[in-house]
Amino acid sequence: MDICSIEKTRQLIVVEAAGYGLASATLSWWELQGEGGWACAGRTSAAIGRAGVALMKREGDGKTPAGRFRMGTGFGAAPKPGGEWPYRITDAHDYWVDDPQSPDYNRWVRYTGDPAGRWRSYERLNIPLYEKAAVIGYNMNPVVPGRGSAIFLHIWSGPQSPSAGCVTTSREQVVRTLRWMRPDAEPAMAIGTREELQRLVPFWM
Repeated sequence: MDICSIEKTRQLIVVEAAGYGLASATLSWWELQGEGGWACAGRTSAAIGRAGVALMKREGDGKTPAGRFRMGTGFGAAPKPGGEWPYRITDAHDYWVDDPQSPDYNRWVRYTGDPAGRWRSYERLNIPLYEKAAVIGYNMNPVVPGRGSAIFLHIWSGPQSPSAGCVTTSREQVVRTLRWMRPDAEPAMAIGTREELQRLVPFWM
């Protein structure tokens, strides 16, 4: 299980999977309120990988990685929705590489040539589901080939539609998250079943 330190984290997104092998989940936002401890800023429905969560994710397994991860840059084909969180506008030359044989594996690459001639597998980053999205910092430091790639928070196809491994929710809630996150709060995301979250999240009951 990937676990990042949250010693300096003051904003935490918690994704509670309904159970192993299930794609339904609940997403909640938590913020550290000084001596008052952690306070919940809201909850919403979410969906995860079609095969549920995994403690040991593999490329193409349809599972969402369980663990605690730093949040990465926001991105999308549409303009920045506001807020302080870093955001990149994508176009037809933006790709995320999920070819384990490539040195670009699990990296965002801008490329103006034919992507099929460079990689065996890749994600285009200017698709409708990524109109508003954010990188989840899974398998990035270091990148381990085959451990999974292109894990994002992005817009879902619908409440009953699982992803290929990402965390998804409504467009409104993705935008809310992008506006809510602040660089000084060093936001992170914890993903797992209720049992796993008891180990990952200090305040989880």
